Amino acid sequence: MKSGTKTRLIIHNILYEIYKKNKNLKDNDIEKLINTNSSTDIKFITNVCLYTMRYFIYCDKIINLYLKKKPKLNQRILLISAITQIVYLGFKEYAVVNSSVEIAKKIKVYPGLINAVLKKIVVDKNKLTKIQINFNDLPAWFKNETKDLKAIEKKSFVKNIKEEGAVHIVFKNEDALNNFERKIIKTSLSSGFLVQREQINKIPSYNNGQWWVQDYMSYLPISILPKKFFEGKCLDLCSAPGGKGFQILNIKKDEKKVVLNDKSKNKLKTLRDNCKRLNFSPIIRNDDGTLLNLNGLFDFILVDAPCSSVGTIRKNPEIFFKKNNPDINRLLDLQQKLLARAAIALNTKGILAYMVCSFLKKETTEQINSFLKINKNFRLIENIFDKSKKIDLKFINQSYIFSLPNIYRGFNVDGFFAAYMEKYK
Repeated sequence: MKSGTKTRLIIHNILYEIYKKNKNLKDNDIEKLINTNSSTDIKFITNVCLYTMRYFIYCDKIINLYLKKKPKLNQRILLISAITQIVYLGFKEYAVVNSSVEIAKKIKVYPGLINAVLKKIVVDKNKLTKIQINFNDLPAWFKNETKDLKAIEKKSFVKNIKEEGAVHIVFKNEDALNNFERKIIKTSLSSGFLVQREQINKIPSYNNGQWWVQDYMSYLPISILPKKFFEGKCLDLCSAPGGKGFQILNIKKDEKKVVLNDKSKNKLKTLRDNCKRLNFSPIIRNDDGTLLNLNGLFDFILVDAPCSSVGTIRKNPEIFFKKNNPDINRLLDLQQKLLARAAIALNTKGILAYMVCSFLKKETTEQINSFLKINKNFRLIENIFDKSKKIDLKFINQSYIFSLPNIYRGFNVDGFFAAYMEKYK
């Protein structure tokens, strides 16, 4: 089997596993399928997988133009991957068609059908690039959870989901940003968008420990808060890989008053590695946040809760591609339990920050309203933001930070939600 065909067979197997077994591209068992040490091949495989999942709804529409019957799963995945490469990535058509036919033989899918369909698609390529999708083409579970969105928001979301997210970098200080060796569009005195995308760990200053990558919308909720909120003991309950925790550590002088916790041992390894590179030395814990037994020990608690992650759809197109939809009810229950434990662990006059990379009403405003209804000793803090920082209010209203996947200063940013509550008695 030729090298290109072997690589594309790996892509097919990865996409099959993600769809059928509800996996993510970064899962360990998925990464094991990338059976190569070639950095070029790894980049190619990752790129094609991501773009296939971003464009699969478009590709399904294209398939329907050429097939009367619904294709079987292996056929469908092989076709959408090939169509993505031909129509949307502009790869050499003959290489994609030949490899797809060989893969069809290998996985016992009728190769004649694959060959015939793809050759027609090659001929019609320019016309097919103009195919559009609308909100009604999105997964049923998502449409059901977003009935409250306005027409303009739905249109914007559909337009944005296939685009690649921007790289936003947070620096320890203004000098580190000013000395950075790549072009940056500033979002603050110590953060900005990387203008030319490249492999982050290949940037010479990567190992100097002066910056980390963090989406702008993830960076915003901590960056706008007054420093006085972090004067006491701080807990980041679901911390890995660490971005918001690093922001807190960068503000505080006493790192031993910052606790970064995460339930996942695998994620904690990444968190520890990041702390080592950045020269941060917080207390790191491996507790189940829903069983936390640290009553009244903290003055600031961040609950960056597990969620549907629909705000990160650009980075994680698996969310729509998978056969099974997110278990929203399980996630809501988990979020409620984490908030309940955090409420107990917080001192009186302490601040509880709740955040999710979601814009679903159930995970955002409804979750906050439910918490406040149960916990009468908490109140939502309004206009909390440090005005001296000259904050751009594009994503901020009186009570919340809220956004669908959006564009900021010409760069693609995630959807996000954040709210802040005070334990006043």
